[in-house]
Amino acid sequence: MEGRRPRVDASRRREQILEAALAEFSQRGLHGGSTVTIAQQVGISHPNLFRLFSTKKELFLAVLVRLFETIDREMLRRGSDAGADSMPVMMDAWFGLMADREMMLMMLQGYAACEDPDIRDLMARSTREIFEKVEAMPGFDADQAHSFIAEGMLYMVSAAMDLPGRAEREPWADRFLASG
Repeated sequence: MEGRRPRVDASRRREQILEAALAEFSQRGLHGGSTVTIAQQVGISHPNLFRLFSTKKELFLAVLVRLFETIDREMLRRGSDAGADSMPVMMDAWFGLMADREMMLMMLQGYAACEDPDIRDLMARSTREIFEKVEAMPGFDADQAHSFIAEGMLYMVSAAMDLPGRAEREPWADRFLASG
């Protein structure tokens, strides 16, 4: 029994898998991402990965669900708690979330995988929920919610291109980011 690793409970193992899957899928997407690589990163066998997530798509969907839960917790709930000051609070929270480039890339991978009806349904439902929650915030109407979401998506794409990191070297990037 000397070389055995300590047993990890299923909930902790699930978290480890989701973390590794975020890293893999954010870079390679649903079809390019490797469950073998994810299992290796976690230190489990490939069959053990499928004991917790029965398919690669189920794992991809679980990563997306977690991503939208993070957006809800970190941006929407904070905005809701801020009352009339919800817009600046949500903008600050969104910029904080964008600092996690893997998360931004994963969201883009989710939209890119919308040829799959289950992923498309999740992305549409989650995007609708964000829009409706923003629209219901004090000081927002449908047009303001639309502008907020559209600008947030533009900044998400900017983060994916690492424009904040390029702004110093490429003046157009700084102008692009400043014009929002």
